[in-house]
Order: sequence, then C-alpha cells, then structure tokens
Amino acid sequence: MRSRSMSRSLLAVLLATGVGIATEITPAVAGSTTNRSAAPAKKKKKATIKVATTSAGTIIVGANGKTLYAFDPDGTDTSTAHCTGGCAGLWPALTGSGKLVAGKSLDKTKLTVGAGKQVAYNGHLLYFYAPDAAPGDTGGQGVGGVWHVVGADGNPIT
Repeated sequence: MRSRSMSRSLLAVLLATGVGIATEITPAVAGSTTNRSAAPAKKKKKATIKVATTSAGTIIVGANGKTLYAFDPDGTDTSTAHCTGGCAGLWPALTGSGKLVAGKSLDKTKLTVGAGKQVAYNGHLLYFYAPDAAPGDTGGQGVGGVWHVVGADGNPIT
C-alpha cells in the first residue's frame, strides 16, 4: 500500500514539473471532403515574439507578453519531451504556421518553425508556462532544473 502511495506522489511531481513524461505524439489526420471549394480557407497562425525586461533579465515573450521557456533536453528544433496530456497543459508550445514575426532587437534569422509547427528561437523550441498569470511572470524558471526562460540572445538563462 505504501508503495502505491509513493508511486502516486512521484507521478504527481513528474506531471507538475513536466519531467519524465514521454508519450508518443500522434499528428491529427485531416478528413477528406468531396467538395474542397466549399471548405473555408484556414488562416495561417502568425507567431510573434518580442523582448521584455523581467526579474529574470531581458527575455523573449510571446505576443501576449507572457514569458517563453526552453526545455533543456530538447534538441535543436526537435522536441525530445513529447509533451502531451497534462504536460502540454502545463507547458503549452508556441506554435505558428504563417509568417513569423521577431520584435525589435531580435534576430529574425534565428526564428524558425520545427516539427509540429512549434516555434524555435536560436534552435530552442519555445513553451509558455500555464501558471504564469500575467506578462512578465517567470514562475517556470528553473522548474525541475530543466525549464529556463530564454534570453533576448536566444540562449536559456540558467
């Protein structure tokens, strides 16, 4: 009985930190339509990043002003976390499929789209931290020792 309780506690910690959650990401399969001209055109989602000054330093944030984070185990433009379910709810990815917009003092050439339309800056995939309630909040900094805000130079601030 004690072992089951400890397992549940460990699972709760892993879910809260986003560490150790590895599930396969299955892309959605679009259904076919017989009359494609009747289907509404999908508007591409524009992803915007900009610079903000916070208690963690000069960092990048999304268009909404919320802090963007990098996950240390991720590869260059490739997610190794396969963050889905509760993990993705806690660490939602910044995604975009249209024009990418880099704000003042950011290098647009460092802004790319990786697998799953996830936006990366300087090779680091970008995530929000759901508990950050207001622009400038940096509550995800250092979570699990693997989540870090991304500086304006494109490197995680550890």
